[in-house]
Amino acid sequence: MFDVLIVGAGMVGASLACALGDKNCAANHSLKVGIIEANDNFGLGEFTSDGRASAIAYGSTQIWENIGVWQGMQRRGVTPMHIIQVSEGDLPYPVQLRREDMGQEALGYIVENAVTLAALWEFARECQNLELICPAKILEIAYGSDRDVMRVKVSSDIGDQYLETKLLVGADGGRSQVRAMAKMEISERHYEQTCIVTTIQSENSHQNFAYERFQSSGPFAILPLGNDRACVVWTATKEETPTLLALDEVAFLQELTRRFGAPLMAKLGKIKVISSDRANYVPRWMHSQTYIQPRLALIGDAAHTTHPIAGQGMNLGIRDVNALAKVLKAAHQNHEDLGAIAVLKRYESKRKWDNLGVIWLTDISNRLFSNHNWFFKVLRRLGLLILQISPLKRILMYFMMGLHQI
Repeated sequence: MFDVLIVGAGMVGASLACALGDKNCAANHSLKVGIIEANDNFGLGEFTSDGRASAIAYGSTQIWENIGVWQGMQRRGVTPMHIIQVSEGDLPYPVQLRREDMGQEALGYIVENAVTLAALWEFARECQNLELICPAKILEIAYGSDRDVMRVKVSSDIGDQYLETKLLVGADGGRSQVRAMAKMEISERHYEQTCIVTTIQSENSHQNFAYERFQSSGPFAILPLGNDRACVVWTATKEETPTLLALDEVAFLQELTRRFGAPLMAKLGKIKVISSDRANYVPRWMHSQTYIQPRLALIGDAAHTTHPIAGQGMNLGIRDVNALAKVLKAAHQNHEDLGAIAVLKRYESKRKWDNLGVIWLTDISNRLFSNHNWFFKVLRRLGLLILQISPLKRILMYFMMGLHQI
């Protein structure tokens, strides 16, 4: 019998497990937490670097630091963003967001996903109240006879078995099985765009600059990694995507260089693509109409997905983790039923409007900047110019850094 059973051991699910973890495991004070994961790499603790990385807001690093996992990530290597430069097409007046503006050591960090997972699971293995059930997948979920538990049928190497928990948490991504099995309705829309992700190495150091350049096809982000590497997230239209993916290495690099623009190329010098393939995905706007049911809660991409513009997706998930962990710990201390709807409503009320606000803002921003309409072109350029000279920049940075949710 578990107090909390988490489905999905990725970065969000593992963060929740660590937030509920207890290395001392004092008798009768710790929650019994289980984590179900289909990928057996998690059971082996093997996380090979594949070039994928996430933009982590400063506020999210503070949440991880409070949990106790951030130092493990720093030890393995994270890259701070000191300046984020935002530009629009060929407009010669970019907006620079600087760490000095907020008096912080960094605006955020670029962290390779393998680094995040390795640090989380190093911590999790030291928590005596956590149990990893891996490789395994859920087959069905149902309430117990008195609705006092959730019964989860799981298939694993030892065969099918039933697990019982006071609370089931879906942290299993945008195509969440938990959400589907619970018949929780969603609102969604697919963008007529594709995000192509690749890693480059430059002749000169990036000097901890991150770039977000808006083009008619969509945002083009260059995120610093290490000293001379960068993760490129290139948003292409649906029409041009097949051509870009089919280009040979030389032609692809030429097009990539052209999209960078002359000023940036002068800073970085010669570049070369070092990732083995061109990962790509179609961004999706999705929001679950509810995050909770009795004995069930959704977090991260299982509850909401957003366009990668401004890199807010992972940070929303980490803020979900922070809110749910605080609610569950308080309820446990007060001897409340963790799966009671009254308890879970506290979590949903803390997160729903922040999540909705961000996914709507990213949607509007993408639509405003990803088109050829002359009116919107004038509007967005005017907006960037105003941003440079007004206190709105500090307000924008405050929310982008996630400081409102620490």
